[in-house]
Amino acid sequence: MDTTAVAPKGAALASPKVVKNSKGALVPSSQMAHIAYGCEHMGNMLENARKQTFAYYRAILQNIHEKPSVIAQTYKNSPDGRPVVSLRPLYLCLQCPSIMTEADRDEHIDSKRHCFSVESRDGNIYCGDCQDFIYDTDLEARRLQKGKKRKFEDTTTTDDHKLIINNSTFLPCRAIGLRGLYNMGQTCFMSVILQTFIHNPFIRNFYLSEGHKTADCEKESCVSCALDEMFVEFHSVEKTEGFGAVNMLMGSWLAGEALAGYQQQDAHEYMQFMLNTLHLQNGGSTDSDDCTCVVHQTFYGQLSSTVTCDNCRNTTTALDPYMDLSLDVRTLPKKRKLDTGGGDDAQLDLRDCLDRFTGRETLGQAEYTCRNCDSGQNATKQLRIKRLPPVLPIHLKRFEHSKATSSKIETRVSFPMKLDLYPYTAQYRSTQTKASKASGPPNTTHNMNTPQNSLFYELSAVIVHKGKIDSGHYVSYSREGNDWFLFDDSKVVLVSEAEVLSAEAYLLFYMVSGLEV
Repeated sequence: MDTTAVAPKGAALASPKVVKNSKGALVPSSQMAHIAYGCEHMGNMLENARKQTFAYYRAILQNIHEKPSVIAQTYKNSPDGRPVVSLRPLYLCLQCPSIMTEADRDEHIDSKRHCFSVESRDGNIYCGDCQDFIYDTDLEARRLQKGKKRKFEDTTTTDDHKLIINNSTFLPCRAIGLRGLYNMGQTCFMSVILQTFIHNPFIRNFYLSEGHKTADCEKESCVSCALDEMFVEFHSVEKTEGFGAVNMLMGSWLAGEALAGYQQQDAHEYMQFMLNTLHLQNGGSTDSDDCTCVVHQTFYGQLSSTVTCDNCRNTTTALDPYMDLSLDVRTLPKKRKLDTGGGDDAQLDLRDCLDRFTGRETLGQAEYTCRNCDSGQNATKQLRIKRLPPVLPIHLKRFEHSKATSSKIETRVSFPMKLDLYPYTAQYRSTQTKASKASGPPNTTHNMNTPQNSLFYELSAVIVHKGKIDSGHYVSYSREGNDWFLFDDSKVVLVSEAEVLSAEAYLLFYMVSGLEV
């Protein structure tokens, strides 16, 4: 959606006085304009095509109230084009003759830029730019007349108008979480994690639907209450300047003693702290497999760890829970070195890291005792993903710590916008084992073409650590719709996809492309 709340690259996000409508024209963004027209976009449409809009809306209302069966039977969504009776409300485009389901409506808005549609049961008008139903006084009067041709009478009194002004909340299109966070003393590690939560649709839907009831919470300095405060502030108030997350900082200090103070912290460790704290503060159970809290529903997965004795071939399998995958980036796999002709400084691909994470590992006799042999034996261990979460955080282990020193690994790791995780799952290993018995050794390369079994995840956020281990700074990239934004403390900048893919990632967040209901 076009709005001047999006700053050009290299500029901070400033509070605008005007916005662009769907046709590119600049229109006022005041609350009075919103009340006069229902929304700023409808205001522009009525100013340009008032008579046509009223006439077409009246015709649609007549069909809704006098011929509802015709609308239902006119909708066609079957492969052979036959009419289909819809059990759910349909949407009639106010700018063309299209009749659509809710999903088709959103696609129609994106492809045709027809922003307005009429709901088929009561005639309410939906604005695609606002992503909400709107209340327009003139159109509402015609809706109540149910499309009948009679003289329009303005039934809205002065008192009614004042009542609407005093009790309506103006929710502009740009109130979609695009706000930075003020740095309150080396708190960038906290800001980047909070930004990924703010733009995570699973977390956002939980809090905006009052999943955590702050009014009923009795916990002191509750982290979940502080996050709820942020969602309400970011999605209801017309502000684009930075937000001071004071309650979140205090709640983090009280819930995690190691976080207290103004020293720099590790963003990955803070993410783990937040997930554990939100789990506990939102009614999470001790049994991870059965927990229905928002954290487990969003991030919980399982790894399958299989160990095979080299002597007797006895195999044992254990399931381990995870909230993120930590991948080694220290050295390149031997195959990758040969392919690229590079040394340790050659570019590494994220799928190389996943290949190594799920590859076979040799265990010595001192590391493994076979119960079947009742003695120490050499063995082969392999990890596979048994269960994938809707959102998969991937941690690239860039920081090395020893008794003497700590250092940062600067290896360049490339990563894709869309990632197929099927080759790293237990199901893939089972399929390949069966195939190898019939046709030889399995193909373990990440370029294997398996479209029928692909599990595609799309990149949704990237966290970057800039500088050295003891004097660095965190920034993050998050996707909102089809656009990417850089969040650098209180600054928010629109960036290109190419800039995101060239970032030196520390944490990557991949989101499942689709969910079956």
